[in-house]
Parts: sequence; structure tokens; C-alpha cells
Amino acid sequence: LDGGSEEESEGARLASMKLKADTARVEQLQKQLSKEVETIKDLKSQLKKCREELKERSLLLEMYKSSSRETRDKAQLMAAEKRARNDLDEVKTQMKKMAETKKEEKKRLADEDATRRIKQLEESVESLKRQVANHKQEEETLLTEMEVTGQAFEDMQEQNDRLIQQLREKDDANFKLMSERIKGNHIASLAREEKEMLTQQVATLSTQVEAQNQVVRKLEEKERLLLQNLSSVEKELTLRQQAMEMHKRKAIESAQSAADLKLHLEKYHAQIKEVQQTVAEKTSALEAEAFKTKRLQEDTAILKRKVERLKKIEMASDMDEILKEEIREYKETLTCPSCKVKRKDAILTKCFHAFCYDCLRTRYETRQRKCPKCNAAFGASDYHRLYLS
Repeated sequence: LDGGSEEESEGARLASMKLKADTARVEQLQKQLSKEVETIKDLKSQLKKCREELKERSLLLEMYKSSSRETRDKAQLMAAEKRARNDLDEVKTQMKKMAETKKEEKKRLADEDATRRIKQLEESVESLKRQVANHKQEEETLLTEMEVTGQAFEDMQEQNDRLIQQLREKDDANFKLMSERIKGNHIASLAREEKEMLTQQVATLSTQVEAQNQVVRKLEEKERLLLQNLSSVEKELTLRQQAMEMHKRKAIESAQSAADLKLHLEKYHAQIKEVQQTVAEKTSALEAEAFKTKRLQEDTAILKRKVERLKKIEMASDMDEILKEEIREYKETLTCPSCKVKRKDAILTKCFHAFCYDCLRTRYETRQRKCPKCNAAFGASDYHRLYLS
């Protein structure tokens, strides 16, 4: 199917290129016809001028016969002036012809440059052919790999269906191109008929027509050269289009592999997210357990202090010493454990530990936003004033 589609596409391209060449020829013929019509108009104007001059000269002869010597001298002077003017006009026309010959020489030089460029293009075509051979070798290796991998059989069937649809569309385009070509041939035949009618009208001016025929021959030679150039360029285009199709196939294969890789990546990302969620849950559970252990440690420390105080009370004999120790313990409980200077006047709602407001504010401003005792994180709305009095 791929080979048939490529052959049909190449046929359509060749047909389109032929239509373009035919349209270019028709345009050139139309330009030549327009030039010939302009030359005919110029010749008609020259004939009119010649007839007017003949009329004037016949009038001058009649006047010369019927007039005296003085008038004859005047007439001779007038005729000499007209001759001089006619000579000037002829010199001007010769100068124009010389300019046209110079333009033709410039065109010849441009043609030589075109031949040089054509040689350069042929060399580039040879290099492109070599590249195409290398690409063909790569294609053979890829085909062997495709035979090993039979998993893409269903995808190839879908691609074949798409290619069949594209072939149908190309067939429709080819029919349209053929109809346009028939119309172009009809227009060309009409142009040829008009050309034959013009050649019959221009038969009276044979000398000038021969010169124009020489120019037409030169233009035909140039057309042949241009057609040869077009054929070489068409070959280059076909080779480049084949290379583009190969690159497109490679791009499709790479896109399929990329899609597979994306699927694998999505699966891995989902697994990573699940692992992250489990890790976050475990870390939160560990933090809660650590918080509970710290609370238990604090409770045990408080109980130990109470036990020590009771032992001291039992050991002590004086009530004053007992009261002093109790006062000291109460002061310690009321002082901030962070700075050990100021009283407790603020509390953290996360862990309910009490500190001075200045210590909590400095920790929040210096981004040390954790409890000094249990390392529980807190924010701006988690510490508040505590009014004991």
C-alpha cells in the first residue's frame, strides 16, 4: 500500500508540474503575442506617417510647380529642414535599436550565469542522491527492526486506513488537475489559432516578421534550456519529498515511543505520590508519638519534683525553710523557662506550654517557630497573652 500510494502521489506531482509548465508556456506565448501586436501597431503608425509625408511632398510639388523662384527656394529650405528632422528621427531610432541590442547582450550574459547555476544545482543533486542512498540503507535496517517488533501491527492497519483515505483525496485532486489541464490545453489551442490569424495579417510585413522569427527562435532555445532546468528541479523535489516522508515516519515512531514513556512516567509519578502520602502519614504519627512521650516525660519530671519536695518537707524540721522552698518552686514555675528572667504571660495553643510573650515573639520573628520544650511548630495565631492576675 505504501508503494502504491507513493507511486500515485508521484504521478499526481508530475501531473501538477506538467500543468505548471503548460501554464508557463501559455503565458510566454501570450507575452509573445502581445509583443507582436505592439510591433504591428508600431508598423501601422509608421505607415500612417509615411502616407502623411507623401501627401505633404505631393502638396509641396504642386506648390513648387505653381509658385515662383523665391517660393521655390523657400520650399526647398522647408524640405531640407524636414529631411534634417527625418534624419534626426532615424538617428534616434538607430540609438534605440542599439540600446535594445545592448539589452539582448545583457540577457545573454544572464543566461550564461543561469547555466553556471544549473551546473551547481546538478552537483547538489548528486550530493542529494548520495544522501538518499544512505537514507535507503537506514530504511533497510529500520525495516528489519520493524519485522522483529510485531506489536505495532494494529497501528499499521490504522495508518493504512488513513493512507487509503488520503489516496482517495489525492485521486480527487488528480481528477481536478486533469480537468484544469484540459482547460489549459483548450486555452492554448485558442491562443495558437489567434497566433495563426495574426501571422496571416502580418504576412504583408515579411521583412520585419523574419527578424521577429529569429527572436522567437532564440526564445525557444531559452525555453528548452529552462525546461531542462525544470526537469532537474523536479527530480530534486521528488528526492526531497521522499526524504521528508522518511523523516515523517521516523517522527511518528519517536512520538509513539514518547507516548509510551509518558505512560510509564505517569505510573511512576503515581507510585511516588502514594509513597509520599504514606511517608507523610508515618511522619505525622511519629511526631504525635514524640509529642506524647515528651508530655509523659514532663509529667514524670513534675511528679519527681513533688516527691523530692515531700521528702524535703519530711526531712526538714523548720516550717520557714519549707515555705521558702515552696516559694522558690512557685517562682520557678511562674518564670519563663526560655529566658529564666521574665514571668510567664503567654501560652502556645498547640502544646499549651507557657512562656513570656517576648520570647515567643522573638522566636516567631527570627523564624525559630518551634516550642522550646517539645519542638512543636506554631504560627502567628498560635501564641496568645496569658493573664494570671
